[in-house]
Amino acid sequence: MAEYGAHITITSRDRPSIFDVIAQDSLMSTLQPAVKHAFRVLAENNPARYGWCLLYHSELFLLFNLIIQHHYLANYGASFAENFYDLKRVNLKSARKLKPLSLSRRSHIRSLMTLVGFPYLHASFERVFLQLREMEGDDTLPKRGWKPVLQRFFLRLWPHVHFVWESLILIFYLRYMLGKSKFHSPLLLFCGVRLATRNEEDFQIIDERAEAMLAFRNIRNIPQLGHWGMERIGSLLTNSLEVTAFFLQFLDWFYSSGSTPRSIMSKPIPSPPQESDVKKLKSLKSGDCPICCKTRKQDTVLSVSGYVFCYSCILLYVKRERKCPVTGYPAASTQLIRIYLDA
Repeated sequence: MAEYGAHITITSRDRPSIFDVIAQDSLMSTLQPAVKHAFRVLAENNPARYGWCLLYHSELFLLFNLIIQHHYLANYGASFAENFYDLKRVNLKSARKLKPLSLSRRSHIRSLMTLVGFPYLHASFERVFLQLREMEGDDTLPKRGWKPVLQRFFLRLWPHVHFVWESLILIFYLRYMLGKSKFHSPLLLFCGVRLATRNEEDFQIIDERAEAMLAFRNIRNIPQLGHWGMERIGSLLTNSLEVTAFFLQFLDWFYSSGSTPRSIMSKPIPSPPQESDVKKLKSLKSGDCPICCKTRKQDTVLSVSGYVFCYSCILLYVKRERKCPVTGYPAASTQLIRIYLDA
């Protein structure tokens, strides 16, 4: 009985809490939006030089994520977020004995696939889905050919796939909390690893490796220089995350909040409407669109100015010009309000 009790005690100490695993899961998802908005600031200040950074921010973050995750998996047996919360990955099955804080080649490759490739693909599919749904709502989705058929099939399929995946994540979390499973995520099951809390021996090994890697005088070749550079970057990120964690969360909320009038704050005060525009408006009938000057179809009001347009006219104009065509006020497609008139 004593041996059995000791085994349970060791296992429970080795097992991370549900709060730790959820926190490390959400860390990288918080970091990516902050990086995107940093690229946006650069692009707005100097579009000619840094505009491409915002255009390819997903690919740039993918490359950065691949490099940093490979470094931490190879040297610490954990992802960047897991290392931040003092967790490690433990192989469940291995044909040979491995060094401490190291993974088998198979687990390493699969870990990179789930840490780097899977989030990128998931975000890409979600972005395509939102674009297609908006096109369908605008009635601008092509109706002929095999490509529109696939697009409509994807529009119907993706919400179900997303629901099944999120439900699976919830089931794994519940089973992990109840002690019924070693895995809090199906991705860990795919990798053939489980998460564990680091012990004193692990911390000693990490301190020795860090001391050797951070010593510039020990560099003898290019690979060692690369390890030194990545260790410096990782150390900087790890130390700064404690200070900037709240700031990253605030940025994520600020830019994702629908109530934040950031489009108005980021633009200068527009000039008053031109005299020719005023005369043009006075010549229109009450039911005409100020853009196409024809009878309005699918009446839509732009909330920043109060003018009513055709839905297709104002949507295309706002997407292209990012302002009200009459007043010049900064505007976004999220500020369009459809008006449904009784027949």
